[in-house]
Amino acid sequence: MNNLIIKRSQLVEAQIVGTPAAGKKYQFTDVPNISRNNIIIYGFEAFTAAQLAVTPNNNTVIASDKSDQLVITFVDNENREIIYQLPYYTAIRSLNGGFVLMVKPFILNLTRSYVQITSASGLSENQVASVNLYYSIIGE
Repeated sequence: MNNLIIKRSQLVEAQIVGTPAAGKKYQFTDVPNISRNNIIIYGFEAFTAAQLAVTPNNNTVIASDKSDQLVITFVDNENREIIYQLPYYTAIRSLNGGFVLMVKPFILNLTRSYVQITSASGLSENQVASVNLYYSIIGE
């Protein structure tokens, strides 16, 4: 497992709204303290129900066997898709050797970032894709 110096972290989620459908995109929910393009992300990890059954917002996390049905896209402050269609499965620490995915730091636009369904089989409305961001605040 890698050792990570955590400056700040925040659990964020993208909720499946309506009937799940392949190709559909679900944006990350607004988190006021980090949604103003004022954070620099340097790492992240994803969770399934095996690691986090329910989020602090009381939303059910997708099942482990569904982690291969989503991809993650992170968008920067200039609306560029910096991390584009990364398989959700890849970001789950228990499935990738215990590693947090480290990225070249960039300013994150959280509300433009999203998860996309590649196969809707077995996914349910209101489930969430849950991701923990490791970041620093601009100017800190």
